Amino acid sequence: MTRGSELPTPDLPSLDHLHVDIAIIGAGINGASAAQHLSAAGYRVLVVDQGDFANGATSRSSRLLHCGLRHLATGTDFWQSLLRPDRLAKSMKTVRDDMLARDEIVHTIPNRVKPIKFCIPIYDDDQYSPWQMDAAFAALRLTSPRGVPLDYQRYSPTSQNDVPISPWLRDPDKLRSVAVFREYIFDWPERIALDAVFDARRMGAIVRNYTRVVDLKQQGQDPRWHLTLQSAHKITPSDSDTACVTADLVLNLAGAWVDDLIHQTGSNAAPKCTGIKGIHIALRLPEEFNDWGVFTYNSLGEPLYCLPFRGVHYVGLTRTPFTGDIAGVSASDQEIDWMISETNRCLPKLAISRDDILYSWAGVNPLTSDPEEPLGSREIKVHDLAPDGMPNLLALTGGPIMTHRRVARRLVKEITGRLSPTNTPQRPDYQGAQILSGQKGATSISADKVERCVHDEMPRSLTDLLMRRLGLGWEPDQGVAQARSIAEVAAPHMGWSDARVDAELHAYQNHLAKARRRPDAM
Repeated sequence: MTRGSELPTPDLPSLDHLHVDIAIIGAGINGASAAQHLSAAGYRVLVVDQGDFANGATSRSSRLLHCGLRHLATGTDFWQSLLRPDRLAKSMKTVRDDMLARDEIVHTIPNRVKPIKFCIPIYDDDQYSPWQMDAAFAALRLTSPRGVPLDYQRYSPTSQNDVPISPWLRDPDKLRSVAVFREYIFDWPERIALDAVFDARRMGAIVRNYTRVVDLKQQGQDPRWHLTLQSAHKITPSDSDTACVTADLVLNLAGAWVDDLIHQTGSNAAPKCTGIKGIHIALRLPEEFNDWGVFTYNSLGEPLYCLPFRGVHYVGLTRTPFTGDIAGVSASDQEIDWMISETNRCLPKLAISRDDILYSWAGVNPLTSDPEEPLGSREIKVHDLAPDGMPNLLALTGGPIMTHRRVARRLVKEITGRLSPTNTPQRPDYQGAQILSGQKGATSISADKVERCVHDEMPRSLTDLLMRRLGLGWEPDQGVAQARSIAEVAAPHMGWSDARVDAELHAYQNHLAKARRRPDAM
């Protein structure tokens, strides 16, 4: 049985001359969710991605379901922020969106998130005092008074022994207080995106990964968009052909590639996106840190997170402008060393070194361009590109993982005012596939789950299976122990020979060595 006969993916020649209501370019968390909600609204949708689903910023984030505190505790002077009421109002709107998104996700897919205790040390020399932290959490609660509890509590110096990680914090003589609240970690965001894109397929959407848009234009007086698609990864020999499809409206949800896609139309529009690189390092911490995370500030006054995840902790992140190869982004030794140094500054007793790094990862966050913010704005912005000469083309910047449903509903509302749906509305299903839910530690994946992913979820490689379909790439050993057995289960369904199995294993090891690299030995 060959993969070509089983894969529920239309080959490109069969799509030639296809017309859809909406073409979505980019199948990260926002593209996947938009496809799901637009399909549910009755639109005929095509969604394509030049790589695998959820393989961009979605798979490289901090995996934190933010309550919105970061938009209040920005590291800038508190009183200075009051001098810009416009920015304060924008921040409060973003905070409310985050809190409402947090409520919805925890209530609807509790198996996809894990609660942690988040610790915030407050020092004598911090820009924020204890009372300001109290005020910030009061403001958070007001934005969603009946939502998921924050369980906020602030410990004084005499009661800090109730916080097991407090002895590991820096400068105990300067520690004024420790704030603790409940936060959540996504486990894992790629799975949420996959669930959404395949639910869109269930409702009639046409979905393809590894499919490039090599031409995007409007022709003469025809208001439709013409897209030329090309396979970036062959399924069958004929799949190397191109296909031309048309759409009444195009959603550019390509993340950090959003400006590249705009320029592909021939437009010289001003940049909409600022790509900011961030890295994380993963390591094991003492047992006192189990289920505890730390939110503090690095030496630049920017947030530093230390977060528990599947038996390890990861620490991040850096924020630097990025203009290189987004697809091949990885953490350099210099960046890893800086992250090690900052971790030791905030948690000096750990005394970590390069030898303690299990793996690293890096991504490019597609923030909204703002002349006043060199590192980009976190504003979630839908750009109507008609003023730039591209009518019926919308682009998104600044959409984090946790607000993906709110962004999708916003896009549905925007599009409903422009275009009537072709089909009957349906109801989206947020539950998705059950792969690792409720399991901890070194998870063993059954053969039937591997086979289901192969048949139903369009992987093209062992890396697709381990990193995104099964999530084993996020285990402490990154799935290496089970890689061969999973490849052998997948082989007859993927049409892999023994030599191809070996090649897939080698390719996965190569992926880990490059994208998830450990630093070189000193």
